[in-house]
Amino acid sequence: MQAPVGLTFVTYGNPPGIRTADERVQAFKTGPQAQWFNHVNVNAHDRGGHFIPWENPDAWVNDLRRTFHGRRP
Repeated sequence: MQAPVGLTFVTYGNPPGIRTADERVQAFKTGPQAQWFNHVNVNAHDRGGHFIPWENPDAWVNDLRRTFHGRRP
C-alpha cells in the first residue's frame, strides 16, 4: 500500500515548453514520474514560487485540505 500524495506545482518552476498551470498538471500525470506516487491530488497555480505557503497561502491550504479530505481513520 502506498501513502496518498498531494502535489502542488507553481508555474514559476515549469519545465521548458510548459506555459500554464493546466499544462503543468498534465505534464506530470503523463510523465514517467507519475507512476512513482499514489497521487490523489495534483494541482498547479500561476502565483507563487519556492515558498508557496507564504506567497499563495489560500491556494496551498486548499490543496492540502483536498489531499486529505475523507482520509481520516
